[in-house]
Amino acid sequence: MSEMVRNSGNGSPPVLATGGMPVLSGHRDILRPHYVASDAQPPQIITAQFVLHALRQWWKLALPCGLLLAGTAALVVYVVFRPVYQAAAWIKIDDSRPYVAFHLPDDSRRFAQTQMELMRSPLVLGPVVSQPEIARLTELKNREAPIEWLARKVKVAPVGQSELYRVTFESKDPEAAAKIVNAVVDVYFSMRSRSDSETKQRVIELLEEERDRRAKEVEQLRTVVRDLTKQANPEVAQGSAAGADPTKSVLAELQGQMVRAEVERQMLQIRLAAWKESIAKQEVQIPEAVIRQAVEQHPAVTLLKTPLMAKQARYKEMVAKLVGGENHEACRRLAEEIKRDEEALESVRKQAWDEVKKDMEEATIARRKDELAEMEAQLESQRLLEKLLQDRYNEQIGKRQQASGESLELEFKRDELARAEKVFDLIAQRALQLKTEQRAPERVTLLQRAETPAMPVEMFPLKAMTVASLAGLFLPFGLAVIWERLARRVSDSQQVEEHVRAPVLAEIARLPVRTGRSGKRISQELSVFEESVDGLRTALILSEPLKDARVVAVTSAVNAEGKTSIALQLAVSIARASGDKVALVDGDMRSPDIHRVLGLSLSPGLADVLAGECKLEDAIVGTWSNHVHILPAGRLRISPHKLLNNGNVKSVLERLRDTYSYVVIDTPPVLPASESLVLARAADITLVCTMRDVSRVDQVRKSYERLMTTGARPVGIILNGVPTSHYAYRYGTYAYSRNW
Repeated sequence: MSEMVRNSGNGSPPVLATGGMPVLSGHRDILRPHYVASDAQPPQIITAQFVLHALRQWWKLALPCGLLLAGTAALVVYVVFRPVYQAAAWIKIDDSRPYVAFHLPDDSRRFAQTQMELMRSPLVLGPVVSQPEIARLTELKNREAPIEWLARKVKVAPVGQSELYRVTFESKDPEAAAKIVNAVVDVYFSMRSRSDSETKQRVIELLEEERDRRAKEVEQLRTVVRDLTKQANPEVAQGSAAGADPTKSVLAELQGQMVRAEVERQMLQIRLAAWKESIAKQEVQIPEAVIRQAVEQHPAVTLLKTPLMAKQARYKEMVAKLVGGENHEACRRLAEEIKRDEEALESVRKQAWDEVKKDMEEATIARRKDELAEMEAQLESQRLLEKLLQDRYNEQIGKRQQASGESLELEFKRDELARAEKVFDLIAQRALQLKTEQRAPERVTLLQRAETPAMPVEMFPLKAMTVASLAGLFLPFGLAVIWERLARRVSDSQQVEEHVRAPVLAEIARLPVRTGRSGKRISQELSVFEESVDGLRTALILSEPLKDARVVAVTSAVNAEGKTSIALQLAVSIARASGDKVALVDGDMRSPDIHRVLGLSLSPGLADVLAGECKLEDAIVGTWSNHVHILPAGRLRISPHKLLNNGNVKSVLERLRDTYSYVVIDTPPVLPASESLVLARAADITLVCTMRDVSRVDQVRKSYERLMTTGARPVGIILNGVPTSHYAYRYGTYAYSRNW
């Protein structure tokens, strides 16, 4: 029977839909409510399987387009490529502070990181961009925020795990790169050496003054102790000097703490005094480049500058397009507007300059005040500690005096003298340390200034060309994935069940087509195709819920989804398996196809019977096959809705039911032709056909919902067009033996 189908008609093989073995785990699931279409769709995620599906669909088009784009992108990169030069200065930042004789404690755990950030901060870059030689460079001349741009471009990075650091800058002009790096380094070292040397020298001077003052106090205390010793009883003096008293150890410990607290307080006072003097000498000077950058970001300036830039761009376009160019009347009017706007903008800039400068100066002063307040708070804390120790010391003295009942003035003066001598020695030692270490090597040293680079960073833009080529190559494939994501074509049965919420009754293998392949290969593929159709027939006939269904409507969401081929092959399969007569009705009266496939006459047919112009017996064609009789679509003269809504279609199907064991109806697609809903409702069950890699999930879901809403009985989906190799891989093959 299938052989007769392939050779019938005008000699061209019928365009048959494809399908496969049933994939139901149990046929009773067909009618369960959870398969009803729902608006709640599962999340749409682009999986690896989906990407492979999209690539399989589009690789023949995407690959040549990708190769063309890859070559074009690489060529464009090569043409526009300009070599970039990198200038580098080498500096050394010691992990610990260098010293001559005294290893002073390090006052910063993040010294290196601080210096790196300082070189890229406005404190250094502001004076750099203010230099006329740097400001004239092409890289900086037309930039609205040169400091921010320079902060992004100047790199300061360590070399491996060493103490060496490189200050680098890349530019298309090698001389400009070297100038910028050297300017940054010069400003940084000038700022560092000036601030450090002045502060250190002033601290040493104040320490020496304090040392001289302490020396006089010690000498005065020594005189007082000598006088008290002469006046005191020798035995008392000797006892006070050598007597063992447990409170002496407590007093000695307190004296040590008082000495350290006093020295620390004195050092804080000296540093605070030096810092105040330094601030008093320094005028608040904000680099003009920093002020200029802040002015350009001022709201009033931005408000005028944005429309001005738009007018300037429009002026350039008008000059290029209009006849007469700058002399055109519209161009002259726009030029006058631009001039007025520029004058207004310049006036606003001048006003904003004073405001911004004042705000920056106030911010700098406030920051200095905050630093001074922090140092004063530390000093006040040290004073409180010193007072607390002094109170505890006086308390211990009072207790000892009450216990002994004697005057301890001489002993206390001796203790005071010892403490004053220790304080004097520590202050003198600190002064000596600072004075000695002033000659120690700098912690940050310049090893090599930047030289004009002779060779670019990259002679040939291999990396950029590679990236551009890969981007061009993969762009079509990415667009293909996006397109498939938007189109959401049916790729497998699992996708249908997840998104349409309907069971897949069968997968139908693709019908083989002769394209120069061997007859054996075609025969094998044809066998797989026939077996897949037989699987669909078996699922329908043996399913318990469907065993009484004798009128089967075969439809689809839209055109070209293989419903006609499925209807024809299903009718042939049922007739071949049962031996009963089967009626095949072409219900697609708008665009009939069965008569063309089988080489039959279009009329008389269903349309003529429904219009009352012909009897049903006269329209049925029984000559094509003894077991499969055909009712063509007939010639449509009026709207198919009028023919189907008069109730005649039910009587026609009832008469066919009385004559034939099964009736298979090929209906129009659901979405473009709503009369298919009438035929589907009149049938016992409805099968919805989909074509693999052609049908769209959303359309299939909508058609299934419409069938359910109108009272039809859709029992599942048929997945057409499954490649033979894919079908055989999933379900295997089971060929007939040649012994029968």
